[in-house]
Amino acid sequence: MSSLTEVAYASRKIIKFGSLGMGVFLLLWVGIGAAIKAYQKAHPPYMAPTVRFGVLDKIVFPQKEFQKKNFVAELPNDEFPVFKDQANVYVIYRPKSPVMALEFGKRTAALMDFTNEAQQISTGVYRFTDNTQSRSLEMNVLESSFKMSYPYLTDQLLQNPEKMPSREEAISQAKAFLQKAEKLSPDLENGTQEVSFWKINYNGLQRVEGLSEANIVRVDFFREKLADGITIVSTNPQESPVSVLVSGSTVNSKKIVEVNYKHVEIDTAENSASTYPIKTVQQAFEELKAGNYWPASDGNGQDIVIRKVYLAYFEPVTLTQFLQPVYVFEGDNKNNFVGYVSAVSDSYAK
Repeated sequence: MSSLTEVAYASRKIIKFGSLGMGVFLLLWVGIGAAIKAYQKAHPPYMAPTVRFGVLDKIVFPQKEFQKKNFVAELPNDEFPVFKDQANVYVIYRPKSPVMALEFGKRTAALMDFTNEAQQISTGVYRFTDNTQSRSLEMNVLESSFKMSYPYLTDQLLQNPEKMPSREEAISQAKAFLQKAEKLSPDLENGTQEVSFWKINYNGLQRVEGLSEANIVRVDFFREKLADGITIVSTNPQESPVSVLVSGSTVNSKKIVEVNYKHVEIDTAENSASTYPIKTVQQAFEELKAGNYWPASDGNGQDIVIRKVYLAYFEPVTLTQFLQPVYVFEGDNKNNFVGYVSAVSDSYAK
């Protein structure tokens, strides 16, 4: 019969090794669980495209005449990049009625100090005038786009300003104007602002190298990337559809001399988008070679070497409900080619 001392000793051994075993088991359990979660995150289950919006209208690119070129691809590692077989299509907000659109337009015009009655130019397009400051505002209320302008090319005082705004000051003034008009949306404010320098001459505006030569500063507002890290491209790869010209005038009404604003409101909520099947990059390249593309920059020469390919979204130029993806093909610096090929599979874009 075991003594009490032996029983106590054995009990301590059981508790000691039992605790150790339990600790090892818990560590293994946590480690295996973390490994499973990491694997599932890296290899999520395949989800078929949802195509909730049905068959889409094909992207409408601006009319442009161009000649088909000869394309060859010379990419890193001599391989095309790999993309998923599907991409998001986003909903674009539009006014539900022309009457409501006009009321919104009048409110925006008033925020920019255009209080006179608007003159209708064509369907959805109105002109506002500000005779006291010699400014005009042309607005497409259906597209929520506008151009505000002051005749800066004929104002001699703007050609020799006392002090030009710095890069930071120009961005600040441009932001302040858009904010006053309630047009500085979060995707513009959180995006990037590119500054360029210009000089008024007899031909209009000429781009110059630096601030010391300039009497106009241009600020381009580029949208921030979408949640999936994809950029939004426009008809001009070097310019944004939202730009502001800032002068060196000390007169408040002449500091902002031109604003071009073409910007659609995109519903980027995760549950609002729908996924659509897209072409492979190889299929898009074959379409490029066949001439089924739109040249954002037509490039120099007949033979084009493609150095870069990526997926982007095209900023629409016509009334549409959806923001769709495109493949962007870029040439090398010497030929300056940029071409867009619609990415959504042809069976879902008519």
